[in-house]
Amino acid sequence: MRRYARLLFLVVLSALFSCNGQQAVNPLLTRAESLLTDNPRAALALLDSLQDVNRTSSNRKSLALYALLRTQAEYKCHIVPETDSLICIATDYYGDRKKGFHAALAWYTLGCVYSEWNDDAAAVEAYLKAKPLFPDTLSRYYVLCNQNLGIHYLNRRMYRQALEALNTCRRGAVQTGDSATVAFADYHSALAHLYPSDYAEAKQLFNRVLANPKATALARNTTYLQLAKIEFYQNKDCTRARYYLHLNEAGAADTTALGANYSLRGDICCELQQPDSAYYWYRRSLGCRSELFTDCWNYHQLAELAPRLGLIDSVPAYVRRYTLLADSVRTAEQQADVSEAYSQHQVEESRRALWARATRILLAVVVLALLAALLVGLAFLLRDRRRKTQYLRLQEELQQNRRESLNIPEEDQAELRRRKLDICCRMFRRTPSARLLLGRTATTNAPTFSAAERTQILSDITTSFIDIMLDVKNEVPQISEQELLLCAFNALRSPSQAIAECLILSPTTLRTRKFRLKEKLPAELFELFFEETPSNNN
Repeated sequence: MRRYARLLFLVVLSALFSCNGQQAVNPLLTRAESLLTDNPRAALALLDSLQDVNRTSSNRKSLALYALLRTQAEYKCHIVPETDSLICIATDYYGDRKKGFHAALAWYTLGCVYSEWNDDAAAVEAYLKAKPLFPDTLSRYYVLCNQNLGIHYLNRRMYRQALEALNTCRRGAVQTGDSATVAFADYHSALAHLYPSDYAEAKQLFNRVLANPKATALARNTTYLQLAKIEFYQNKDCTRARYYLHLNEAGAADTTALGANYSLRGDICCELQQPDSAYYWYRRSLGCRSELFTDCWNYHQLAELAPRLGLIDSVPAYVRRYTLLADSVRTAEQQADVSEAYSQHQVEESRRALWARATRILLAVVVLALLAALLVGLAFLLRDRRRKTQYLRLQEELQQNRRESLNIPEEDQAELRRRKLDICCRMFRRTPSARLLLGRTATTNAPTFSAAERTQILSDITTSFIDIMLDVKNEVPQISEQELLLCAFNALRSPSQAIAECLILSPTTLRTRKFRLKEKLPAELFELFFEETPSNNN
């Protein structure tokens, strides 16, 4: 009973520790995250009810998720944050090293905050940190991350980088079936061609936007404006340009957003030598919400037109405004800070790619090495097994030879002995020592053996030739062990250098031992070892 009670206590204790280690997230945060995409206002209301709880909570995971969801909900509800301190709680918690959807979304949301502040450099840096963290490149937020990067590159006149990001955005949008984002990517890609005067490609992309049924009304209207620019600046077709401007104005819900439209009308009037009308349109453009570049161009043109219209007193004011805005435009279009963030990202991506490639190569090398080792080991085992099988077969043949020797007449003993010697030679050639001895003797230089190699050769020769050695010993009892080994070496037709080194004899002593053996052994035995070549050399 005590044993079961102790086990139950350990289970409960481990469960408590695991709950504390995992830092369970408030289920209301999970609910708010599920509402974020389709109903951000409901998600924001739910997060408002958790505001005090999460600020006093010691659960860092819940705090990070709350900071992320609240910033994202405010962004979707068009509430511009005054500070980035809240979303930085999330980015500090998730970091920028480990892949994960929440980590990627945290950095993406930080980029959105900086985008609202028109801080291109900080936004680009945040988006670039978010991109490699997305576990799925078909995520909508990954697509939007590339879209926003393309827009920021476009703001800094980094056309190549803008097209790369926007093309990646378009591919993801096509794969996910998001036609509205496809139209948005096509529109900004067209701008990336239009600004450096690549009119043909820009016009093709703008027409693609107009052919997209999911393109928003705003995208269509601004597309008409850009087509008017192409007709005017490329073709000098004022009539066609005015036609597109009319389409843009007809579809505009807010006339205060038509500053670029009115500025282009002023350019058309200048081309048609209508200074009064041009002056009117430039002045009207200044009364709208326009981009910095448009206002700068308007003041430049007004400064040019004022003397022609007798408005000399207005020229200094227009020039001052133009100079001020021109400096601002140059500052806004500086590429150094954005280029630096882009370059750092490229370097980091290259490092990751090289590391991944090196890892794959190392893994492939390890697998191939293991496979090669396995194959070599298998080949060695098969070869060793075959050698042992052959060795056993020779042993059986030798046993059969022994049995036959008991029943054959005396005159047939010589033939039986030659067969036995042939079997012994073949048995030795199945041993590792045979490869060592024959490999060394195949060279032109004198062979040199270590003490271990010499011992192994002598041991294998003794084991292989034991039967024939016993027969010789029975017939010639006074023969020594070294002399028996000399007979075996000669039966194998080993060179004199190898025999002398294995038996530790000088060449002169070897010749003397051979001469003495001729006196000791019967002529038939001497001829068997020293003059007769064994019939089987396999």
